[in-house]
Amino acid sequence: MGTYDWKQITADLKRYLHLMYTPVGMKWIATEEELHAIPKVRIHEKHYAPCMVVGHAFQFGWTSACKPENAHNNYCRGVHGLVERDEEWYSGKVFEGIWYGNSEAARGHHAALNCVDSKYCAVVASPVDAGRIEPDVVIMNISPSQAFMLFAAYQFDNYEKLEFTFTGESTCSDSWTRTFMTGKPSMALPCFADRKFSGVGEWELRVTLTPDDVLRCLDGLGRMFKTGLRHPIAPFSLTTDITEGLPASYLEF
Repeated sequence: MGTYDWKQITADLKRYLHLMYTPVGMKWIATEEELHAIPKVRIHEKHYAPCMVVGHAFQFGWTSACKPENAHNNYCRGVHGLVERDEEWYSGKVFEGIWYGNSEAARGHHAALNCVDSKYCAVVASPVDAGRIEPDVVIMNISPSQAFMLFAAYQFDNYEKLEFTFTGESTCSDSWTRTFMTGKPSMALPCFADRKFSGVGEWELRVTLTPDDVLRCLDGLGRMFKTGLRHPIAPFSLTTDITEGLPASYLEF
């Protein structure tokens, strides 16, 4: 589908990073017609938050939709552009007394969130290699060492200091909605809801990239592979002379 060969991209990512899960694509859907045109899309009656349909794609291989009626409250709808955010939404009252001890802190949290423009009728998550959607954002649940190699590859030819955010509960805001709105790579700590409802592993990080930046990372990974910088990273003994495990150039400076 489109200009990306997602089967080959997935194979290359698994080769260089030994991924546990196939990367998942997320797409924002503007109309019901667009939604129903997606092959094998699952449209649910249950309350499934956006992070849960991402979990469906990771763990079951489903192409799964979250519409406004699937989200359990306006908080999740508002972050994902599925409802207009009003003064009550920005008050943060939904988190007051739960994640935040006072109204000012709760309001500050909501003001800091990376929210999508309120013009969509659904978000859909699907394994990228299924070819059912052309993703706006690519999502990976990966280990710290995999994330390090991925972002090092991103910097290989065109250096850019990468900075990530922590807004608190709602990792969606620090990951896929941030990437969707800014076009920038994101890395985030999975939140309480990710662990409780969405099947994210205890030691996993969430990384999100645009499709073009996935290709940028793959190019860097391939070239790093040729220099011997590969995943998994083989551990060196704590009692071995470090110079035996370093490139010769490291010892010249």
